[in-house]
Amino acid sequence: MTRSASSKNLGNLDWLTALKRLAVAGESAVLVTVVSVKGSAPREAGTRMVVTAEDFHGTIGGGHLEYTCLEIARDILKEKPEARSRRRENFPLGPALGQCCGGHAELLFEAVATEDLEGLAPDPQALLVTPLGSGAGSMYLRALRYGEESGGLPRIADESGGEVLIERMGDKRPQVYVFGAGHVGQAMISALAPLAFEVIWIDSRADMFPETLPANVRVEVTDRPELQVGGASKNAFYLVMTHSHQLDLEICESVLRRGDFAYLGLIGSETKRARFVRRLRIKGVTREAVDRMTCPIGIPGISSKHPAEIAASVSAQLLVAWGRVSAAQRGSQEEEPERTGKSLLRGS
Repeated sequence: MTRSASSKNLGNLDWLTALKRLAVAGESAVLVTVVSVKGSAPREAGTRMVVTAEDFHGTIGGGHLEYTCLEIARDILKEKPEARSRRRENFPLGPALGQCCGGHAELLFEAVATEDLEGLAPDPQALLVTPLGSGAGSMYLRALRYGEESGGLPRIADESGGEVLIERMGDKRPQVYVFGAGHVGQAMISALAPLAFEVIWIDSRADMFPETLPANVRVEVTDRPELQVGGASKNAFYLVMTHSHQLDLEICESVLRRGDFAYLGLIGSETKRARFVRRLRIKGVTREAVDRMTCPIGIPGISSKHPAEIAASVSAQLLVAWGRVSAAQRGSQEEEPERTGKSLLRGS
């Protein structure tokens, strides 16, 4: 299924993909980046928002700051709709902006040219270097760097061409495999649409899928859904809610045998869980592996059977699980400089 490149359909795509889609559609846009913050602020450095003449994608925290930045971005589009342009602005987040944060934020506004985006792709292994200069002769092309220590980012640094913003190119979006396009599956897709997940939606019945999909959803129609598990990323999330208990069992077995998942949720009752545990153990799946399967799904205290409420509860459970994975990954990254005893950043 294909989607229009219009800014009205950008959903929760990452900023780079959103800009590239707009470029293909010939629609001008301004990229707004939070370069630095001091004290309390709505969002952290590296947060971005893509602004077009009539729409915007992403958020830098809402409130009057965002409203002011939307106005500035659209003024840039009016002044130089086809030209490359860049400017930096400082905002005290106090009474003047009608915000009670009390901090300070510096933002970068860029009318980005298509060539500025060439060669860039979301890559969690890379550092993104963005020039910040706005005067004559300033560098505009971003660059990716590899093999450098990524602690203490994002940060502003002085390099030969002037000041630059150095940051991680972006964590890879966690994958959520949703098996089943019934009522709860459809509610899950709606609940996951505004969240930072890459969703793969799987069912054998092509007519169950809606005509229009959220931007972060990819559909797979297959008679062997359990085979989709082999193509997933490490630390993927799996939600199993098909129309067949036998199919549910086969999918769960595939995920448990693979082992490197962040979450496996099976829709159903305690009775269904007990039945599945017994059958999986007969198949030779270890007790330790089976104990990692979540069934019933959803956070404690929400027992509603309404699809939308199940979806909200399960989405919250996924966010908690992803928070644990992210914390573990950050801890692993922070330990590395301590072991090496030195920084790998150039110029440090």
